Amino acid sequence: MKTRYVQIDGELVEVSQDYAPEPQSALVMPDIQPYKSMVTGEMITSRSRHREHLKMHNVIEIGNEDKYLARPRQAPPSGLKQRLIEVANEKLRYK
Repeated sequence: MKTRYVQIDGELVEVSQDYAPEPQSALVMPDIQPYKSMVTGEMITSRSRHREHLKMHNVIEIGNEDKYLARPRQAPPSGLKQRLIEVANEKLRYK
């Protein structure tokens, strides 16, 4: 197994085998591939056109997030906590 080193401030420092240096330049994201709109059937050919299309038709893009799909949380019915305590105490025969 080879030992790896990097130079930091003119000094060699040993690093682990899975070390990956930070990128030293900007990462450029390529434009999106053309796709057929599910709303109108037209071809969307650029990221800017994609954003315009979403805004024009009042739609949102869903990816990994689920906040748009989740039901809003509802407050529990009044007195539920106390009733649960009472039932548990009855079952366990606490007084």
